[in-house]
Amino acid sequence: MSKENLSENYDIIFIGSGIGSLTSASLLAQFEDKKILIIEKHFQAGGYTHSFARKQNKYHWDVGIHYVGDMHDSGFCRLLMDKITRNNVQWQKMSEPFEKFVYPNRTFELYGNEEKFKSDLIAQFPEEEESIIRYFSDVHKASALFGKSMMMKSSTPDLSAFTKQMQDPSIITLKDYLDYHFKNDDIKAILASQWGDYGLPPSKCLFATHAALVVHYFNGGYYPVGGGGKIFDSIEPILAEKGGAVVTTTEVLEIIIEDSKAIGVKTRFLRGQKQERNFYAPVIVSCAGAYPTYTKLIPDSVEISFRDPLKDFYKKEKMATSICIYLGLSESPAKFGFKGENYWIFASNDHEENFQKRNDWLKDFSEIKNMYVSFPSLKDPDAKNHTADIISFTDYSLFEKWKDQPWKKRGEEYEEMKKKIAETVISSIDTRYPGFKDIIDYIEVSTPLTNEHFTSHPDGAIYGLACVPERYDKEKSPWFDCVTPIAGLYLTGADAGGSPGIAGAMMGGLAVTQKIHGSRALLKWLMK
Repeated sequence: MSKENLSENYDIIFIGSGIGSLTSASLLAQFEDKKILIIEKHFQAGGYTHSFARKQNKYHWDVGIHYVGDMHDSGFCRLLMDKITRNNVQWQKMSEPFEKFVYPNRTFELYGNEEKFKSDLIAQFPEEEESIIRYFSDVHKASALFGKSMMMKSSTPDLSAFTKQMQDPSIITLKDYLDYHFKNDDIKAILASQWGDYGLPPSKCLFATHAALVVHYFNGGYYPVGGGGKIFDSIEPILAEKGGAVVTTTEVLEIIIEDSKAIGVKTRFLRGQKQERNFYAPVIVSCAGAYPTYTKLIPDSVEISFRDPLKDFYKKEKMATSICIYLGLSESPAKFGFKGENYWIFASNDHEENFQKRNDWLKDFSEIKNMYVSFPSLKDPDAKNHTADIISFTDYSLFEKWKDQPWKKRGEEYEEMKKKIAETVISSIDTRYPGFKDIIDYIEVSTPLTNEHFTSHPDGAIYGLACVPERYDKEKSPWFDCVTPIAGLYLTGADAGGSPGIAGAMMGGLAVTQKIHGSRALLKWLMK
């Protein structure tokens, strides 16, 4: 729909087109016939589910979907995804093992089978058998507590509920748990290998957040056939059927609040004359994240009792951000033995050190030792050409001096740094897999500034606010809830869903839908 033909009035307005918005918008359009407007800053809708192409549409990558769990036939995430897309997205199970955790002294292969996961650990660490068995029991308990609370209360459990589950009340973080129950440093490292999926080292992450992730992948990893963009492509027609629309290249400047109630949004089109326009609805749902919503989109004149504590939380617990190198390949990477599995490569079995030294290689462009390597084209049966992407965590501060420069026009120094990043990463991969650099046909590097430009997430964050234990202390952190203090204003996405990633953001979308709908009939319809 052209912007000139857009109505000014809707039943619900969503800020941002991430999976949290798409989930809720599709459910409300289907179940309640709501006329919905989604407003997206990027020129492509879909948030971190969107795909992009380069070299005359030859190479395709997803910006955020690298793999998703719980997509087997009986998985709840699969049920929810099928409902919001009307079964129009196919999911391809990844080859097994679907993950490899690579350390200097060993490589552990992870299969999508809980019993095999357990038996493989016991085979390598027989002296830890009792603790391994307990670990699998405990991750199930903690994950179930998450799921039950989100389904029944549309919110995460309080921190106290998690600590009551533990053998010792001092066990709060993943590191606390591993140090309490395990002696061998290698098994501690292996069990924490997926920390990149929530962006925090074991000492910072709540054990229950880690547990939910582990259980999420017990049945393996899945990838959307045709790429993540198929999700938005399947949902947009559902909204259009009810008179809804999705508008892109449009920034929400402010949430309009009158008499303590959200009634609309003030926007600016980001091309041409950058025309400003207001849209109105009795319900506004922000997928921009808790921090931007409370500190930027809600006017300062509107009193929010926890605005300053939220700013303090953000300063103390910086959000995860990353560098991503997108590669177009002239040949299949299968020639090097890759089958579509993910690789988590670490410099040591000390993840605290790995995290603390995440920026070291960017200071002298020495070998990169901690990275995630993935091959989208080997996961997607529809892929026509081969691709890879390589991700490494970093800090926004290393790129901050270029933040005020426009996208694609940040100057020679910035471009030279990106060139060195690409060269260093490629050299590091080629050292491990000789000859890999010879099949690279195209290279593109994204930095935290890229993320910030398109998402408006502070510091280019990729996962929302940090999943530290304080996040789940409802008295100290009241901003982690889909219901806000402003009537008619809600949150969706990862900050409302209790955990990062596609699944967490989807649960945030389900939670806010239940709050807006106000009855349990939606769940009954969903489970049909």
